[in-house]
Amino acid sequence: MKTLTGRTAFVTGGASGIGLGIAQELLDAGMNVMIADILPERVEEALAGLAAYGERVDGITLDVSDRDAMAAAADAVERRFGKIHVVCNNAGVGRRPEATNVDYADWDWVVSVNIMGVVNGVMSFLPKLRANGEGGHIVNTSSMAGLIPVPGMGGVVYCTSKFAVRGFSDSLRLTLAPERIGVSVLCPGLVRSNIMRCEEARPERLRIPDADKSVDETAPSASNAGMDPREVGALVREAILNNHAYILPHGEHEEEVAALFQEILDAFPGPQEIDPGRLAAEEDRRAQTAAARAAVARLTAEG
Repeated sequence: MKTLTGRTAFVTGGASGIGLGIAQELLDAGMNVMIADILPERVEEALAGLAAYGERVDGITLDVSDRDAMAAAADAVERRFGKIHVVCNNAGVGRRPEATNVDYADWDWVVSVNIMGVVNGVMSFLPKLRANGEGGHIVNTSSMAGLIPVPGMGGVVYCTSKFAVRGFSDSLRLTLAPERIGVSVLCPGLVRSNIMRCEEARPERLRIPDADKSVDETAPSASNAGMDPREVGALVREAILNNHAYILPHGEHEEEVAALFQEILDAFPGPQEIDPGRLAAEEDRRAQTAAARAAVARLTAEG
């Protein structure tokens, strides 16, 4: 997409943190923006802070894990602003990495929001992007924990969800490029946000008695040591305009990611005999991937 002015974006988790930073940057770019968040008081507070943007911004309360509610949200955005061009599936939750008492309620909650919330956003909004006749862009928020494993049972749950979002986004990017729809995956590190307080929004049916809601305000965390969300939002805006595959705001992780990928490369065997039939099957897959990457390149060049 070479221009954002006058177009419409939808941002989940948009009332605070990264989502709000994205919304502000897209509004500054001239877009209409609908923000969504699970807590109505946060939506109201965010809209009050965005009042200077006038009629170009609105908000709704939304549980992204609710498929029917997501479909209704897509229709609501279209009624409010017309054609939809950009969808940012940003809402996310997570147990603390050091948690040792994770149970099925934790898995159900994190997977329903972090994975299925993204899937629901794509499934509900993709028909709108396809129908606008002007192309579009999807941004899915993963995490550095979608690239780097994090120890601890809470980290296992969170990483599982964020690795899934990264794989989903990578494949979706190749799939949608021929339809002039770009896809980016955002993998941030620490950003100032409310994620440390996400237990406040956990559904009653998935609550566990000993889930720790306290926040140590002195320990380095997203609450006090994170990047300014507007910095992340600016990179998201750039990625939409230039069809970047990955949005990696935090340079402090570069060496660790490089080392991890080198470990993966080092695990491949040396020279080996490959069955011709197996090789032919893989060559066919590679040809399909190459065609998809060519479509991505065209979309990036043409906008």
